[in-house]
Amino acid sequence: MNLKLKAALQTAGILVVTSTIAVGIQLLFATLTAKELTNLLAIGSITFLIYCMYQVVLSRLEYEQKVDEITQK
Repeated sequence: MNLKLKAALQTAGILVVTSTIAVGIQLLFATLTAKELTNLLAIGSITFLIYCMYQVVLSRLEYEQKVDEITQK
Protein backbone atom coordinates (compact mmCIF):
# COMPACT_ATOMS: atom_id res chain seq x y z
CA MET A 1 0.00 0.00 0.00
CA ASN A 2 1.53 3.31 -0.99
CA LEU A 3 1.82 6.24 1.39
CA LYS A 4 -0.81 8.41 -0.32
CA LEU A 5 -3.48 5.72 0.01
CA LYS A 6 -2.48 5.00 3.62
CA ALA A 7 -2.68 8.72 4.47
CA ALA A 8 -6.10 8.99 2.82
CA LEU A 9 -7.43 6.00 4.76
CA GLN A 10 -6.10 7.32 8.06
CA THR A 11 -7.61 10.75 7.36
CA ALA A 12 -10.97 9.18 6.53
CA GLY A 13 -10.80 7.12 9.72
CA ILE A 14 -10.07 10.19 11.82
CA LEU A 15 -13.01 12.05 10.24
CA VAL A 16 -15.36 9.12 10.87
CA VAL A 17 -14.31 8.79 14.51
CA THR A 18 -14.58 12.55 15.09
CA SER A 19 -18.02 12.71 13.50
CA THR A 20 -19.23 9.74 15.52
CA ILE A 21 -18.02 11.31 18.76
CA ALA A 22 -19.68 14.63 17.89
CA VAL A 23 -23.03 12.94 17.18
CA GLY A 24 -22.72 10.91 20.38
CA ILE A 25 -22.07 14.02 22.45
CA GLN A 26 -25.06 15.78 20.89
CA LEU A 27 -27.26 12.79 21.73
CA LEU A 28 -25.97 12.80 25.32
CA PHE A 29 -26.74 16.49 25.72
CA ALA A 30 -30.21 16.00 24.26
CA THR A 31 -31.17 13.08 26.51
CA LEU A 32 -29.40 13.68 29.84
CA THR A 33 -30.25 16.21 32.52
CA ALA A 34 -27.73 18.65 33.98
CA LYS A 35 -27.33 16.50 37.10
CA GLU A 36 -26.63 13.38 35.03
CA LEU A 37 -24.13 15.27 32.87
CA THR A 38 -22.34 16.51 36.00
CA ASN A 39 -22.10 12.98 37.35
CA LEU A 40 -20.87 11.69 33.99
CA LEU A 41 -18.21 14.41 33.83
CA ALA A 42 -17.08 13.64 37.39
CA ILE A 43 -16.82 9.91 36.69
CA GLY A 44 -14.97 10.57 33.44
CA SER A 45 -12.52 12.92 35.14
CA ILE A 46 -11.78 10.48 37.95
CA THR A 47 -11.33 7.64 35.47
CA PHE A 48 -8.93 9.76 33.39
CA LEU A 49 -6.90 10.71 36.48
CA ILE A 50 -6.64 7.07 37.56
CA TYR A 51 -5.46 6.15 34.06
CA CYS A 52 -2.83 8.92 34.17
CA MET A 53 -1.63 7.69 37.56
CA TYR A 54 -1.39 4.14 36.16
CA GLN A 55 0.66 5.38 33.20
CA VAL A 56 3.09 7.22 35.50
CA VAL A 57 3.58 4.15 37.70
CA LEU A 58 3.98 1.90 34.66
CA SER A 59 6.55 4.24 33.11
CA ARG A 60 8.54 4.32 36.34
CA LEU A 61 8.55 0.53 36.60
CA GLU A 62 9.58 0.14 32.94
CA TYR A 63 12.35 2.69 33.45
CA GLU A 64 13.65 0.86 36.52
CA GLN A 65 13.56 -2.45 34.65
CA LYS A 66 15.46 -0.98 31.71
CA VAL A 67 18.08 0.51 34.05
CA ASP A 68 18.50 -2.89 35.71
CA GLU A 69 18.94 -4.55 32.31
CA ILE A 70 21.56 -2.00 31.30
CA THR A 71 23.51 -2.30 34.55
CA GLN A 72 23.55 -6.11 34.34
CA LYS A 73 25.28 -6.01 30.94
